Amino acid sequence: MFAIDPITPAIGAELTGIDFSRPLSPGMQDAIYQALLDHQVIFIREANISPAAHLAFAQSFGEIDAPHPLYPHVDGFENIVLLENDASTPPDTNSWHTDLTFKSEQPFASVLIARQVPDVGGDTMWASCTAAYDRLSTGMKSDLEDLKAVHDMGDFRNSFADDINGKSGSDRLNDGMSRFGHNIRPLIDAHPVTGKCFLNFNEAFVTHIVGMTTNESNALKNYLANHMNKPEMQMRWRWTKGAMAMWDNRVTMHYAVADYLPQHRSMHRITVIRDRREGSAC
Repeated sequence: MFAIDPITPAIGAELTGIDFSRPLSPGMQDAIYQALLDHQVIFIREANISPAAHLAFAQSFGEIDAPHPLYPHVDGFENIVLLENDASTPPDTNSWHTDLTFKSEQPFASVLIARQVPDVGGDTMWASCTAAYDRLSTGMKSDLEDLKAVHDMGDFRNSFADDINGKSGSDRLNDGMSRFGHNIRPLIDAHPVTGKCFLNFNEAFVTHIVGMTTNESNALKNYLANHMNKPEMQMRWRWTKGAMAMWDNRVTMHYAVADYLPQHRSMHRITVIRDRREGSAC
């Protein structure tokens, strides 16, 4: 049906032999979904997919996210986020994060298309949270098993901290925290489809470990961040124009490397909120 070439033992695979010039059959869609479960992030190097086909492909996996409240969208496609960065608009995703873990409903997946890439740089890195769990010692797994963590908008505080249009940064930050809120999630969780355990931590949005003092919480957060920053559970993807990536946001982190400025980078992203196969797969 198509070839699957793993990128690392822990995470990532490139798929070849998929033709987006015509609608994908249900069998092809199911096979792509299984590849996503198996490898957590999948890539199609020369997808060259139109915005309409991009939207249809994402919709085949589940419910699509509403238009983004902050980022612009692609003309004519309000559900496709336009991520454009250069010297005048630097990126804000150059930290390890799992998308929107502070929301009551964490997104299932994202489908990202490269529309314009710099000559060099602008790679994206992914890390496997299941591999991070597997590489914990038995004692540490036991210690973390009953702990929970507070997630909030974390690094995004930077987007609200400036005085704008007569409104102070403090007021804007309070409004932002009220709007996006907090969530409390277990540090060790299980994938809803595969059942595999994963380390439910990301340094961008986890702000406190429940039941600990700030000092104790910070020490554990630093340990977990350093643990998850090991190359053995990561991969790095070099973008080319027209390439596609899709990742399972439930069990991965990613980091958009901001080393290409002042060059221009333009990406189209669709977020899938709910996995329509979750109740029936496996």
